[in-house]
Amino acid sequence: MYWKQGSPLISLLSLQGGGASILDVWKYLKDKEKESIRLLKEFVELESFSLDKRGVDELGAHLIDVFSEFPVKAESLKEEQFGNHLRFQLGDGEKQILLLSHLDTVYPKGTIENMPFQVDGNKAKGPGVIDIKASYVMVYHLFELLQNINLKDYRIVWLLTSDEEVGSPTGKHAVIREAARSEAVLVLEPATDSGALKTARKGGGKYTIEVKGVSAHAGLNPQDGANAIEELAFQITNIVNFADHSKGTTINTGEIKGGNLFNVVADYACAEIDIRVAEASEVQRIQHAFNRLKVRNPRTKLNVSGSVYRPPLTKTDLADRLLQLVQSIGRHLDVSLQEAMVGGGSDGNYAAETGTPVLDGLGGYGGSAHSPEEFLWIESLAERTAILYGLIYELIQLGETWR
Repeated sequence: MYWKQGSPLISLLSLQGGGASILDVWKYLKDKEKESIRLLKEFVELESFSLDKRGVDELGAHLIDVFSEFPVKAESLKEEQFGNHLRFQLGDGEKQILLLSHLDTVYPKGTIENMPFQVDGNKAKGPGVIDIKASYVMVYHLFELLQNINLKDYRIVWLLTSDEEVGSPTGKHAVIREAARSEAVLVLEPATDSGALKTARKGGGKYTIEVKGVSAHAGLNPQDGANAIEELAFQITNIVNFADHSKGTTINTGEIKGGNLFNVVADYACAEIDIRVAEASEVQRIQHAFNRLKVRNPRTKLNVSGSVYRPPLTKTDLADRLLQLVQSIGRHLDVSLQEAMVGGGSDGNYAAETGTPVLDGLGGYGGSAHSPEEFLWIESLAERTAILYGLIYELIQLGETWR
């Protein structure tokens, strides 16, 4: 039986005397703020750029060491090119609840020198502070709290991929495998800047358009050449028409390269194209459209590579029930939890392919992710950890099948 709208919340939210309420949990976590900041500083200062395997693996080893104080099973999932993924498991029950984070950030090694971790009033700043290292602090306190309850028939699995910021080319396989085993997937990506949860995300991909032409002198014999830049420009004007804003499908030409000198007919040009889709049906249409591209100038050659590699995360009825449950928990803390659809993707997109209900954006909130101004509202750590704990507690107490 599935959890139904209007079902009463279990004792955590309504205990009178004797036991801990969700408000008690929140107060306990707020009292842990200094420890939370100390942990966050540790994690942020261990830089973990997606393409720096050594840095990512050093962070992973540190997390294994930090979480060794809990009765968890820690496993490093080895990778050759990217960093190793991490899997932590608390409990040994048959039913699984999956938490998703990632190890990598968009900041190259050395960024910490010009963008140091710092606390500025109610904000914590630093590379990756909100996307996604705040989630490690949340899970640390979550595991502290979960040790004090009976997990019954459940196990909590925390999976951290090493390449999420570059589309999870290897991590997606671990995500899909673990999500398929789970009753629910809770993604600890940051909430929106306003604190809203993410119930839908666009899928996305990248295409590379390469044109090979024929070089010639632009003044002496231009007729002997075949201009790759001109051909590429024609292709781009065609490609932008693949967009369908009524369905949330967008096309962006993000990078162009080509030519050598102004007085030479260019023999090579290429462009990188970003694709975003809100509806699954659009994936096939877009891929078919790119596959049908043809050259206008027969003396040029066209090479098209790429795909829509990340499927959209669409809101389902089961995901909506998860949202209703977490909103009920939020109300006990006087926190109004809104929902949002966002253009960026996450590992939650891959998890949703399995049919398991996914709720994203359960991490802390702040702003300016992926920029020198990235920050976290420190108070969001306690708030969102309490809500996450309450959600997991309720799922365990309800004990219902969500698939």
